[in-house]
Amino acid sequence: MTSSVNIGDLGLRERKRRRTRSSLVAAARRLTLESGLNGFTVEHLCDEIGISRRTFFNYFPSKEDAVLGSTAEELPEEILDDFVASGRTDPPTPLIDALTELFAEFGSRLTISREEYETMSAVLHREPQLMPRLFARAEAKSQLLIDLIIAREGLPADSPTPGVATSVLAGLARRSLDEFFADGNELSYPDVIRRNIDALRYLFPSSPPEAASGLPASNQDPS
Repeated sequence: MTSSVNIGDLGLRERKRRRTRSSLVAAARRLTLESGLNGFTVEHLCDEIGISRRTFFNYFPSKEDAVLGSTAEELPEEILDDFVASGRTDPPTPLIDALTELFAEFGSRLTISREEYETMSAVLHREPQLMPRLFARAEAKSQLLIDLIIAREGLPADSPTPGVATSVLAGLARRSLDEFFADGNELSYPDVIRRNIDALRYLFPSSPPEAASGLPASNQDPS
């Protein structure tokens, strides 16, 4: 069994790791706004935080990645496994319900503040060349979700359903983030994303069972 001392030590190390990571991201964004991406080096950033170059690369592979940072912790494997398993219960949880809970769970793990959100928006406005990296990150997460939906629903790899679902929900997630950080908002992110998905349900109250096959209803054999 793990002793309480070891558990405390792990907690302490993890808190220190997160503080260092957060400090690197904040400093990288501040320097970017002050001098532009080309106006400072990794060594300069390390001096600002008081860490070695070697330590920096334990956190980020590049200066650009430090600027982009991360808005949320990765979802634990058990949560992703539960999402897939929810399609095999009796009766199975509807896909839209399972996706709603998955996105709400992801949103509940957001670690970005309104100030950080506004700073990041300003950084992207100043250095738009960072956008492709941001899109690449989003694409990797989208592919993960597509693979999870395929596994959950038992769909063929070329089915359009997972990609469409991922694109729609990703758009709602971005909209929900803007609404979450809007002045005057008092709702949690999970509440905002659930409200927006409810609006989607209103627009599309039901879907024909044939949609799960990935083929238009008109192509199905009615017999």
